[in-house]
Parts: sequence; C-alpha cells; structure tokens
Amino acid sequence: MEAVRAANAGDSLISPAITVRLLEQMTHRPGALKAAPQPAEPLTPRELDVVRRLARGRTNAEIAQDLFLSVSTVKAHLAHIQTKLDVRNRPPASKRACLPTSVRASTASSARH
Repeated sequence: MEAVRAANAGDSLISPAITVRLLEQMTHRPGALKAAPQPAEPLTPRELDVVRRLARGRTNAEIAQDLFLSVSTVKAHLAHIQTKLDVRNRPPASKRACLPTSVRASTASSARH
C-alpha cells in the first residue's frame, strides 16, 4: 500500500532496510569514506533535516509529515539540495549526505545553536 501512495505522490519507494544496507556497504568499502567536496553553498538546517530523512529512505509525504511541511515544500527543499550537491536525483543526494563533511549547515545558522 505504501508503494501505491508513493507512486501516487510522484515518489518512488525503496525499502528503508535496503537503503540502509546499501549505504552501509558503500561506506564500508576501502576508500568509500573519502570526504565529498563541500557544496558551493552549505545546506540550511531545514535542508539537513530533509536530507537526513531522505537518507533513511523516507518518502516525500513521510518527510512532509515528520517536519510538518507540505509535500511541495519538501520537493522544493529537495530541488535546492540537489542543486547545492550537484546531483540529479535522490539516491546520490542520500549517498552524499552519508559522507563526512558533505553537508553542513551554514556557519551563521550553526552559530545560533
């Protein structure tokens, strides 16, 4: 049923268990933990919230529900994330999110915490 809802929302569904296993395999290979280049513009704290949930295999609708956002706002955040990380779709954004130093909040926003 979840796959049908994801398809209806324009998303694709990948089992969170498969996503986790794939990311674990990718990060445990020799040389896989190389730091990714820094984005030209750092991700905002909200974009980090979105990309972390993306990396856990959440759908746009689930991310929206988790963060009390509309699905269109989540899609806008994902578009900004993909632009900043110079990737074309969700899986590379998830991968980049799991690499050291690949995504960081701006220094201005981290100074507030």
